[in-house]
Amino acid sequence: MTATTPERLDPLQLLLKHDKPVPRYTSYPTAASFHTEVGAAELAAELGRPSTDDVSLYVHIPFCRHACWYCGCNRITSQAGAKVVGPYLQALARELELIGQCSGQRRRLGQLHWGGGTPNYLSLAEQAQLWALIAQHFDLVPDLEASIEVNPEFLSRDEVQGLRRLGFKRISFGIQDADPQVQAAVNRIVPVDQLRRAMAWMREAGFESVNVDLICGLPLQTPERFATTIALVEELQPDRVSLFSFAYLPGQLPLQRKIAADDLPSQRERLRMLQGAYEAFTSDGYIAIGMDHFALPGDSLAAAAGQGRLHRNFQGYTTAGELDLLAIGVTAISQYPRLFSQNQRDLKGYYAALAAGQLPVERGLVVQDPEVLLRRQIIQRLMCDFRIDFDSLSLEGPLDGPRRFAAEWDDLGQLEADGLLRLEPNGLTVSHEGRWLIRTIAAVFDPQQRRRASGSRLI
Repeated sequence: MTATTPERLDPLQLLLKHDKPVPRYTSYPTAASFHTEVGAAELAAELGRPSTDDVSLYVHIPFCRHACWYCGCNRITSQAGAKVVGPYLQALARELELIGQCSGQRRRLGQLHWGGGTPNYLSLAEQAQLWALIAQHFDLVPDLEASIEVNPEFLSRDEVQGLRRLGFKRISFGIQDADPQVQAAVNRIVPVDQLRRAMAWMREAGFESVNVDLICGLPLQTPERFATTIALVEELQPDRVSLFSFAYLPGQLPLQRKIAADDLPSQRERLRMLQGAYEAFTSDGYIAIGMDHFALPGDSLAAAAGQGRLHRNFQGYTTAGELDLLAIGVTAISQYPRLFSQNQRDLKGYYAALAAGQLPVERGLVVQDPEVLLRRQIIQRLMCDFRIDFDSLSLEGPLDGPRRFAAEWDDLGQLEADGLLRLEPNGLTVSHEGRWLIRTIAAVFDPQQRRRASGSRLI
């Protein structure tokens, strides 16, 4: 008798077999580990450490004119405009003052990102006011990588030109899905003509990089409708594309209860959409980066991925993950090598802390355990590079991966049998099929996940 090779499962069967709740690993440990015993004192101590390195600044603008029903972001829906923006800008000014008092030195700003919410909820004058406020507290490097997220629904040519004049070089806008029926089903309606105008204005303004966001798995989506959206994106030719899989969590996100579960596409349809998008973008010259990004070869994200310099943090994939990430605004998360610090998630609590002269920290996490730091590095490299070489990890002395992680190696062997990865003498490489399950592969090295699965499903 001759031995037979086990029949390989198709992509859908693999997803059904291995699909379970797993984190997106924008950090390790994840935000689920944060606790209130870490607060303002820990952040103040970190800010007080002398440093000559550049810093990355994230500014959270929580306001939106209306709520998109799929959204899981921390946002505040309001039509009040300047009435809510004015007090918020004053609060940001106070937070920056407190940060400056704790640090005792003026830091150079090497990267800046405004997210939300909807940063272009602010008027042109308010955007300029916020930019000037940041410049009061930091030295902006000449080649500052400044990026902003905008909602194309309310965008104008003058605003796009104004953002570029302020100093923003990168801009991102959400398409999610261009089909009118899908847009109506999630309460986010932006006509295709407006999307085309927004891209034309951004190109005219001379932004170095334009990113668009897409979401797969929204209500009323079909492979045929989503293919039309992908064709529109190919026509627009953004420098980057972020393709996210919709996490339907109505128990945790009450807004999603407005979406009927019966309107969601099936797992098979979602997989067809993801595979169709992957094939379309890669055949159109885009490079697949990480688990959900695509970039044209000339973009800095593609360069970072090719050179092994890609990082992942709370902003997703980034080229400057080695910088300390200081975040300001309600619910914003700062990230340092051994500290995570999250601001108050309630606007009233955020204002109250600042009024009391305190850094508005609600919770966080201090990471000192070398074992946790090692696992962070492993998970980071898997999420960014789709491979691990234990010989190349920056550790004290050589590391025998199979022996150090014997239990994990057994689990990886089962994934290898399904064709998701290839085990090597002291490392592993994820296969093409395994890319769809990279979060599951990374979770093998997460003891919390081994004890109890949590997070969102893959598909």
